[in-house]
Amino acid sequence: MTSGDSASWRPPSSVGWAVVDPARNPFDPAGVLAVLWSLAPPVPPAVPRGMPRGAPRQVWDDYQAASRIASQWNFAVTDVLVAQYGPWAFDWAWSPGLDDYVGELVPRWDFWEPISTSQSETLRMVADALVQWRRWLEDLAARFDRLLPSLRQPCEQAERGGTLAAWEAAISHLMATTTARAEDNEGWQGLCGRVLTWFLNAAGIPEQRAATLVGRAIDARFDHWVPLSAADIADVAERLAREIVEPGNQGIPRPGQGGDDWPDTWPDGWPSWRATNLPRKHS
Repeated sequence: MTSGDSASWRPPSSVGWAVVDPARNPFDPAGVLAVLWSLAPPVPPAVPRGMPRGAPRQVWDDYQAASRIASQWNFAVTDVLVAQYGPWAFDWAWSPGLDDYVGELVPRWDFWEPISTSQSETLRMVADALVQWRRWLEDLAARFDRLLPSLRQPCEQAERGGTLAAWEAAISHLMATTTARAEDNEGWQGLCGRVLTWFLNAAGIPEQRAATLVGRAIDARFDHWVPLSAADIADVAERLAREIVEPGNQGIPRPGQGGDDWPDTWPDGWPSWRATNLPRKHS
């Protein structure tokens, strides 16, 4: 088997909330291990995890080869899980590290590391990873259910302020809770963007427009590997909420468009890379 043999190189054609919404995708966690024993390909031989410092070239080559074999096996297992449970299972290995059900960090299955356990232990860990991903989706669905009713107010002029505040509060809550569960506080963009896109989609905003709005709010404004601050959360929530409630509103300038005469932070760190009125190289 080569990497090109696996359909798992391709994500599901739709990334909308309906694809992953637990309410639309029945799931019995008790049967996952039996499914894996029945359908998963044989687990590759276990090899030591990690590379010793200063290892000779042959050891490094062997390690890379074992990593490729492991990733190919993981792609094949992904195909099995998606075929059995649906596209929501595609990201079984990528759940956030904090499991609310046990209240602590839970080790995730490492998709790219060589497999270092036995057949039975490996399949159990994969089953646990899928269940953990499902639990996170269920927790997310519960948050959506609590937040969505506040957004369904009339959008007439008299009500717009309340609706805008509700959107800001919902977006801020989701950003804060999502980034708190990220294992790396500098790599929050992907997970946070996905959650916000799903939320907008669940609120009735078409999938592609939701992705575009969130992309403008996050990807176009933040470099990767920078921590997210409370001020950033408030700023993103305000901008994104205004774009949703008041489409086409240009009242808040975007990076490089000008607007106010001061950077967003002053005097420390002046001028700030977060300043809305200063052009950046990628603007």
